[in-house]
Amino acid sequence: MNQINQTKKRVGVIFGGKSSEKEISLATGRYIYHLLDPQLFEGIALYMDNQGFLWQIPEKLVIMNKTSDVESKLTKEAKKIRFEELPQKVDLIFNALLGKYGEDGVIQGVLELINIPYTGSGILASAVGMNKKVHKELLIHEGFLVPQDLLVTKVDWKKNKAEIIKKIETKIGFPCVVKPVCEGSSVGVAVAKKGVDLNKAIENAFYWDPEILIEKFIRGKEFMCVVWGNENPEAMLPTEVVFEGDIHTYESKYMPGKAQYHTPVRVPEEIVKEIQRQAVAIYKLIGAKGYGRVDGFVVQEGKDFKIYIGEPHTGTIMIPSSYVFQQAARTKVQTKTKIGNKKMPVNPRLLVTKILGMAEEVHGNKKGYL
Repeated sequence: MNQINQTKKRVGVIFGGKSSEKEISLATGRYIYHLLDPQLFEGIALYMDNQGFLWQIPEKLVIMNKTSDVESKLTKEAKKIRFEELPQKVDLIFNALLGKYGEDGVIQGVLELINIPYTGSGILASAVGMNKKVHKELLIHEGFLVPQDLLVTKVDWKKNKAEIIKKIETKIGFPCVVKPVCEGSSVGVAVAKKGVDLNKAIENAFYWDPEILIEKFIRGKEFMCVVWGNENPEAMLPTEVVFEGDIHTYESKYMPGKAQYHTPVRVPEEIVKEIQRQAVAIYKLIGAKGYGRVDGFVVQEGKDFKIYIGEPHTGTIMIPSSYVFQQAARTKVQTKTKIGNKKMPVNPRLLVTKILGMAEEVHGNKKGYL
């Protein structure tokens, strides 16, 4: 993982967007923007509004807490720009968009068309990582252990509700997890503990997506394992998350004090290493680049441990309290210092610098689109 070129680069940090995760994208983009090393980069804040239009915004809008606050001031205090203008304004993009239109290959395709390098994975890996139906089929085919599931479409649900409920009861059972196929941050996810919960959970999930998965509920130690790199990716130490309730909700993920994180996950060392091995293998399987993560569960059965893979992600939140920085702090890389090369823990600023360096590397070597 090479250090980025010493020539000062114009980095456009793009955040906000049209997805259900736009608020956490704002927080992520704001933090990344302020982490840019001023000796290496000139930061340019780029905000995508809820209609998909792009704005170059000043510092006083970057620090606002809500997307509604930002959007109320765009017309008077920001400059609306076309995507095709970006090559004259920036050298590369740090993509801090989350969820739909940001992690699913959409923004990646736009940036490929206008020939601007960007952080993270390309079109195909991003689309596969976002679609739970698709990546679960890949994982099963390659022998990874995943929660048993049933795919339900909105069309089928309207036609065959009683038949589908019976199938869920016999194939999956209770409790079960209901989730949209293409959403993140646990949006639209619920646990149904009995039949009366199921209908409500399904209708709520369909609000977010026309396809949903009904999964067998797995109770175990929940983990997230960050992987980074291009041709030779490496896994950081996986983090265990502890929270109240049955699932790690949007609130427990982003509200301070709602969850506790332990790095590494509290299992025997050989299980930690196996989580890392599987995470790297999955990262390679979907063709991820730059950085991402793999989520899952460790279930202990007597003296044995089973690792269930939840899902891979080609993007991740980066806010000050994020477990990503917990994992990075336990990772050491060779770094240039005033007294020579030295192995240093990866602090937040260094992590952002390395991610940008990997973006330059992978886009500089690609043939066609990433």
